[in-house]
Amino acid sequence: EPGRSKAMITLANGEKIVLGDKKQQLIGEDGTLLNLDSAVVEYKGKQKTPALVYNTIDIPIGGEYQLVLADGTKVWLNADSKLRFPVSFTAERREVYLEGEAYFEVAKDSAREFWVHAGAMDVKVLGTSFNIKAYKDASRISTTLFTGKVQVTPLADVSHKVVLVPGQQAVWDLQTRQFSVVEANLEHVGAWKNGLFVFHEENIEVVARQIERWYGVKFVYRLDRREQYTLNGYFSKDESLKTLLDIFTFISGLEFEMDGNIVYVKNKME
Repeated sequence: EPGRSKAMITLANGEKIVLGDKKQQLIGEDGTLLNLDSAVVEYKGKQKTPALVYNTIDIPIGGEYQLVLADGTKVWLNADSKLRFPVSFTAERREVYLEGEAYFEVAKDSAREFWVHAGAMDVKVLGTSFNIKAYKDASRISTTLFTGKVQVTPLADVSHKVVLVPGQQAVWDLQTRQFSVVEANLEHVGAWKNGLFVFHEENIEVVARQIERWYGVKFVYRLDRREQYTLNGYFSKDESLKTLLDIFTFISGLEFEMDGNIVYVKNKME
């Protein structure tokens, strides 16, 4: 079955709270109020002490979640992602740490820059909306700007920092160690947040990684020259995996065989 809203918060004291089951309010040891909902967790109030207190939200495979930080910044987190963040921004800089994929709508604060540390890439923000994709198993890290302005710096070569304008995407290739700026299809990049898979001449392995994260399955290939198989189309993330695979079989020249949580991929002509 398709994924749904689910996540887990780890508090500074190590306590773990499973989200997505019921609404509740929680007052942390630092005095911060958490509003826990079935799809959103929101931080309110101020810390009692000036020291930074961090929480971590983990989104499992087959999940997604929305987070509202204490400054009003909204974060949408994709499946198999993690964000470490202060429960209240008491320092001169607002800083969070991302693994995986997230879409940010940053609350404006001219006195305090907002920074996202995402693996080998740092992103500096004043007030804007953008998407970061930084999965550990991917060969590229990308930042795509929707509105406003961001400065992107690849940590392996800080001389290549660049300021993006809306519609641009900064990409750091971890294998070739090349940094580039390209024009982005914003509808394509933001599709996951809007309940869609959108593929445009996307290689089957890239498609499969997205499917694996949402449905909790593993693709195993029984074919050569995987690079020649690409997919195009718009697909709802609410569809069952079987429905998607039936469509892929019709349009791709491939066959997909399910065995538990394993999906075998082979050439249709075998």
